[in-house]
Amino acid sequence: MIVNKIAIEKFRGFTSAEFELGTNITVIAGQNGTQKTTVLGLLSQPFTITDKENPIYKEKPLCGGNYKSSFSDKFKLSSKFDLAKNHTWTLSTIDKDNPEFTVESIPRDHENVRFWKKGDKSKGSGYLQYPVIYLSLQRLMPLGEDANLSSSNEIELDKEEQIFLQKFHKQILIIPDLEISSIDYLSSKTKNTLGISTDFYDWKMNSSGQDNLGKILLAVLSFRRLKLKYKDYYTHGLLVIDEIDTTLYPASQIRLFEALRKFSSQFNLQIIFTTHSLTLLEEACKIQDSNNLKNQVKVVYLQKVDREIKVNQNVKYSYIQDKLNVTLSGLTPQKKITTFSEDKETEIFLKGLLKTKASSLKFLQCTLGCNNYIALVKKKIKGFTFPESIICLDGDVILDKTIMKEIAKQKNFLILPGGDSPERLLATYLFQEPESSEIWDTLFLNYSKQFCFSIYSYNEILDDRNKAKSWFKSQEQYWGRSCTKIINLWAKQNNSIVDDFIKQFESLMAKFRLQQ
Repeated sequence: MIVNKIAIEKFRGFTSAEFELGTNITVIAGQNGTQKTTVLGLLSQPFTITDKENPIYKEKPLCGGNYKSSFSDKFKLSSKFDLAKNHTWTLSTIDKDNPEFTVESIPRDHENVRFWKKGDKSKGSGYLQYPVIYLSLQRLMPLGEDANLSSSNEIELDKEEQIFLQKFHKQILIIPDLEISSIDYLSSKTKNTLGISTDFYDWKMNSSGQDNLGKILLAVLSFRRLKLKYKDYYTHGLLVIDEIDTTLYPASQIRLFEALRKFSSQFNLQIIFTTHSLTLLEEACKIQDSNNLKNQVKVVYLQKVDREIKVNQNVKYSYIQDKLNVTLSGLTPQKKITTFSEDKETEIFLKGLLKTKASSLKFLQCTLGCNNYIALVKKKIKGFTFPESIICLDGDVILDKTIMKEIAKQKNFLILPGGDSPERLLATYLFQEPESSEIWDTLFLNYSKQFCFSIYSYNEILDDRNKAKSWFKSQEQYWGRSCTKIINLWAKQNNSIVDDFIKQFESLMAKFRLQQ
């Protein structure tokens, strides 16, 4: 892994955007026009070997070009909108000398700009010294349209490399019984790729998928060469591929993804690619969500919102599927979210406030109390952490600053409004109503304030939690089904804080839905 994170302060549609990268593979997805290729450019632009003392400096990749990310492959700058000082981004890297490498646009002449390390214009300072290969869409030019393409002796592949290419060509395209008679290295001014010949066709008949795969395998093989040949100089490499899935059918896309995961580990290679393939994205999301393979694969979804690009990370496949298909899966049954509460009164009050919104929750009877729930979440006990469950606490928890500090660190706590327990909130509401109030008959015919507090006084309810619960249980039968009448009356009187609570709930649910 070379790059841990990218933070884009400003670059075209990006403003204060950031995301983490996978230790092995990072997958970037999004609809057309969401600047996926631009992100590839931001991630790869600072890398190249400029140190002439480094023997890698003289090496050339098998797939053509140099071990650097060519500016022209990624950026077509606008003289009207791409102005100097309008681009700034920072890479967090493993480089000890440049743990944070910030790049900005500076004037090249009166019309153009260039990108360079911020605050340091000395020779060679504008790059991080790691080999990079950027495979742009230019690699997909059909073989038949390149009149100058021919077999070349410029590059020789040794026996192990020949075996490597044959093995993965057959394995990824899933043609195990194919007998390859020869592998030719093909080159022209615009293309460097592999040509596969058999007893019944030669490389001139190769498909676009074979061509695309050949280019990718040559890039991987280039890093393999560096690792074997320059053990003291090669530590990590960066392979960046635009639209990796193009020309490959779904099963081959999966095989290629599996192979790239293996190559990443074997050759100290961080791989970043863009894709529109739902097949690939579903597979990548499975790896991303696996606890055993944590952080190896990261999926980043870019979304255009008004005029800005929004970065979504750690989202579920269903979310990406909806966005790319422009559909809504919300009409299909969704998994209910397990919900814990401090006690039965908390559950009743929460359901009464949420009304139909509570249908998305599955309540489990596990009344452990506030401190116990916090301890379970802190220890990451399965079933009690985000996004496995929601834990709802009484409003009186806000009085304890220590507890609130712990809750603020977690993602799955919900605090009832009102600043007190449900039973005391309702007792206070009823106690403040005069005996002549219409609410008594509204709740239950001939119900009265005298009857309401005949067993437990208001002060006893405030002072004794157990008596408060006993009072609640003795009265709930008069308050409508599931106490909806009394809760509705209380909510109407406290509509402002209830509205804020509903908004907090909806915001929390949105975060959970992203994980489903």
